[in-house]
Amino acid sequence: MKVFVFLICTTVFGFSSIDGFSQEKIIIEKDIEIPVDEVFKIILKQTEYSFLYPEELFKKAPSVQLKKGEIELKSLLEDIFSKSKVSYRLSQDDVIIVEKISSPDLIKPDGQGIEITGRITDENGQPLPGANILEKGTANGVQSDFDGNFSLKVTNQGAVLVVSFLGYVTQEIQITEASFLDIGLKVDNNSLEEVVLVGYGTQRKKDVAGAISTVKGEDLVLSSSPSVGDALRGKAAGLQIVQNSAQPGGGLDFLIRGAGSVNASNQPLIVIDGFPITEFQQPDSGNRYDGGTQSILNSFNPNDIESISVLKDASATSIYGARAANGVILITSKKGKEGKVQVAYSASYSFQAYNDSYKLLGLKDWMQLRNEAAFENWAFLNRIYPYSDKTLEEAISNPVNGIPFTRFYSDEQINNAGQGTDWLSLVTRDGSTQQHNLSLSGGTNSTKYYLSGNLYKQDGVLKNSAFDRTSLRFNLDQKITNFLSFGMNLSMSRINNSNSQLGGDQFENSGIIRSALQYGPHIQAIDEEGNYPINPDNALEPNPYSLLTITDEGVIDRTLTNFFAELKPIKGLTARVQMGIDQGYSGRNTYLPRTTLWGALENGKASIASQKKNDELLDMTLNYSTIFDEEHNLSFLVGYSRQKYRSESANSGNSDFITDAFLWNNLNAGAGTKVLGSTKREDNLVSFFGRVNYVYKDKYILSSTIRRDGSSVFSRNNRFAIFPSLALGWDIAEESFMKNIQDQISQLKLRIGYGETGNADIGSNAFAAYYAQPAYLNPDESILIGVFPSRLENPDLKWETTKELNFGLDFQLFKGIVSGSVEVYNKEISDLLQVKPINSYNEINSVWANIGSTQSKGVEVTLNTVNVDSGDFRWESTLTFSKFKDSWKERAEDWKPAIYQQDNDPIRARYSYLSDGVMQIGEVVPAQPDLFPGQIKLKDINGYSRDEFGNPIVDEQGKFIPTGEPDGRIDDADIVLMGATDPDFIAGFSNRITYKNFDLKFHFNGMFGRKLVDPTDFAMGVSALGVATNGRNALTSVFDRWTPDNPTNTRPASHFGFTQYDSGDFFLQDAWFIRLQNLSLAYNLPSKWMGQLLTSAAIRFDAQNLFVITPYNGVDPETDSYVAAYPNVKTYSIGIDLKF
Repeated sequence: MKVFVFLICTTVFGFSSIDGFSQEKIIIEKDIEIPVDEVFKIILKQTEYSFLYPEELFKKAPSVQLKKGEIELKSLLEDIFSKSKVSYRLSQDDVIIVEKISSPDLIKPDGQGIEITGRITDENGQPLPGANILEKGTANGVQSDFDGNFSLKVTNQGAVLVVSFLGYVTQEIQITEASFLDIGLKVDNNSLEEVVLVGYGTQRKKDVAGAISTVKGEDLVLSSSPSVGDALRGKAAGLQIVQNSAQPGGGLDFLIRGAGSVNASNQPLIVIDGFPITEFQQPDSGNRYDGGTQSILNSFNPNDIESISVLKDASATSIYGARAANGVILITSKKGKEGKVQVAYSASYSFQAYNDSYKLLGLKDWMQLRNEAAFENWAFLNRIYPYSDKTLEEAISNPVNGIPFTRFYSDEQINNAGQGTDWLSLVTRDGSTQQHNLSLSGGTNSTKYYLSGNLYKQDGVLKNSAFDRTSLRFNLDQKITNFLSFGMNLSMSRINNSNSQLGGDQFENSGIIRSALQYGPHIQAIDEEGNYPINPDNALEPNPYSLLTITDEGVIDRTLTNFFAELKPIKGLTARVQMGIDQGYSGRNTYLPRTTLWGALENGKASIASQKKNDELLDMTLNYSTIFDEEHNLSFLVGYSRQKYRSESANSGNSDFITDAFLWNNLNAGAGTKVLGSTKREDNLVSFFGRVNYVYKDKYILSSTIRRDGSSVFSRNNRFAIFPSLALGWDIAEESFMKNIQDQISQLKLRIGYGETGNADIGSNAFAAYYAQPAYLNPDESILIGVFPSRLENPDLKWETTKELNFGLDFQLFKGIVSGSVEVYNKEISDLLQVKPINSYNEINSVWANIGSTQSKGVEVTLNTVNVDSGDFRWESTLTFSKFKDSWKERAEDWKPAIYQQDNDPIRARYSYLSDGVMQIGEVVPAQPDLFPGQIKLKDINGYSRDEFGNPIVDEQGKFIPTGEPDGRIDDADIVLMGATDPDFIAGFSNRITYKNFDLKFHFNGMFGRKLVDPTDFAMGVSALGVATNGRNALTSVFDRWTPDNPTNTRPASHFGFTQYDSGDFFLQDAWFIRLQNLSLAYNLPSKWMGQLLTSAAIRFDAQNLFVITPYNGVDPETDSYVAAYPNVKTYSIGIDLKF
């Protein structure tokens, strides 16, 4: 027999006074006739009592007639049960237990029963006070106490206990002997009563009409992740997270439903405990090297996260108005709970293996290749056959420019060569991560608190790269009276970075990885005199080992403080005021010593950069919710918000120092030109907003919002804008005609929503002119300071506006075994913000303007399944799928398209000639008469309509008119659209398997339908010219190049003419991938091992980035965005979780 338990969220423990029960009164608002269990709902709302009874007990009971007025609770219950064979009793923990009188099916245990004791905990080993323990088939039951403990006498050894708790999966446990039961309940992720985060509040999951995905903090694997973003990839449909740098603390790009904006930000709004945060990076020190990006969430301890809601469609996000065009990510931190102090400690150590997938030439192979490549280059320059009819003998007798061919190395030198310098091994290492997290939480009915501290330290796989964070969080909820409460959320952190010298540029700007790849193995790392040798064939490239002598340190201090107060003057009405400030300071100090290429040129170069910010928030909301006639659930929200963003930056520097010992600590000691600079920025946003939610009979849903935002970014002409939304929902499963199949279909909710949002993330006062202060030299060489406008003013500049229509379906089948959602959306972004160039001879040649519009369409699917649930074994999975397409809908009025461009092309379009293989010896290519063997042939597929003089004809828009037929030449008419750089779709697949005390989690994520040119292979694996002329190293793939002796059709020759063709379709590779993102195996130690001090303990093994399945031949299809990018690394972790 199933047991249905009505239990209010906060159970009041302790002993109830019988007199108090007798005096409790219930208010009936009007005359009404309702079922018995509906009467219990009224009692639940007005008292602190909960009910426990068999679900079938009142299925056939007649309805109860209630009269308007006030009635004592005791009298009400006696009146209800007076005409039936039902009685009730009050337990010591305020549970009203309802049972049949003298029923043979409901047996009370006699004195000969078995005493069962046990403890109820959640998945993390935390006690669950107020859990219900009922002997199946009887009314014999209790609730767990503060510590989750219970004691119950059951009838016999064959008894079955039904254990339930709101929001958790109910368990049935058969008693085999009188023993202590250690019962762990699992969260019911499919519970329709689950509460999810929405803007400025929460809602029941079943009442949500917008597109929202929710991820619980406990579902994330965080052992080696400095940011929650690393663990969130693939967890929410529609959310795309791309790692733009794999360095310690490296940055992440968040995209929700694509990137429809062209010039404004496409990053979603991130809100932590009600405070919208902004990105805060370490400043650029101007030292010629890239210090890498940092994730926006690095300052926040991911172990403090309770849950994450991803608001995707405009009906869900428009409550945030002007900042919500790219979606919203709501993060809630953990709070204290009523009960005794709970102490939790976790620690982990991670080992990171450098993924050296670059196959570089060893010294002997390099020497041999240099001889061969040098001859190939000399032969091509002299046009020796097969590049013309000239013979080798003719070229030797009369070489071009009088330069004869000379081998670099003799056979003897090659044979006697050693191993050479392994530059990568000199600048890389195995990395490590260690993390310690300590938290204390607890509270009483009036005071609840959560305190945590976190130490995170990562040494990257590049030497000198490191990321250290120390963070502290304190959350407090204080109840002053029954109608007044206040609280605070405080987060403090310090990050110390040791920056690697990154970058994929060439010559003196080469980062440390590119330098290590391209530096010849014949060069010493350091000579006998302690100097760092420079490439004798190219003095503009830095010695990679010397880059380790650069000192580049960054720091980020951040404090986010939130205070709030709530007043509940009458039932259902809540007034809330929230005030907060997000303060940050970041600095970056860099010194380039004379041991480096650039430092030697500057005789030592020091720089100091700093910035600080203060984001202030004031939110005031008034929320009223009520339920009337037991069928109408209505809530209203009105609010006012004001945010101020202020930032300042300063930088200074000098060069030409007498010693490197000063670093940046004595800038005045430099004899070079001093550098000074500073900036200041202030933005303001003021908003008024409102929302109404209405639910009728738990099946018809209406939600509508409106927000009016005003931003200082725009002029008075367009400073304010209104952003409305409307969403409707219908849960078909709640209809009467579906009642007979509710076990098969418990939810089938259709949703439709429309909304408008805005985007103004383009900087301060974009409408106005900017002013600069350049320095000019007068004829007498004195400095003249001038001020002039650098950009024209545009008083008509206005908001970028997104209009979105979303269709959704939420479903739950077979009692929650299968559940999920489907979303189909279409959004249009108009009045795109972009800096527009102006044809002018003046220095003022640009202006911010609204140009054109784009369109994004997509489909999202989330599928949750419970694959196996049998006794101690449970396996559940979640699959997410997202497909979107971004394209132009309308271009700027003065847009002048190339012949191959169309109005509706993808936003991030890829255009290219079509290759037709490699020209072979003796082959003739009519459309490319100047082509040489070994070079890439291009397809002649189109041409221009021409007049009698051979000039292209243009249409009324000034665009060349194509013929659609080959014209015997290769030009822009032969370029075609290859598609977009975006993936066709992304997916994630999460699994969790529990068996007794073992807990296994593993998660795959992937991108599909994407192509990529391997930038490192293109730069170092196609042509051998760099080896021949600059003494650079190369990848072993260079051996596959075309030569007269290797007339392949898959790789071109070293002289393939990339300046004409660049990296077109010939070099594109399929770059879809499936990555095992993380794997976690935990073993929860049995409770009997805990003793008096511990309440739970677990040992876990985690691994990240274990393998990638992909046809891509480069190092990593996700991070290979430039030459020699910082690669993803495999990470192995071991950790412990202890709770006291």
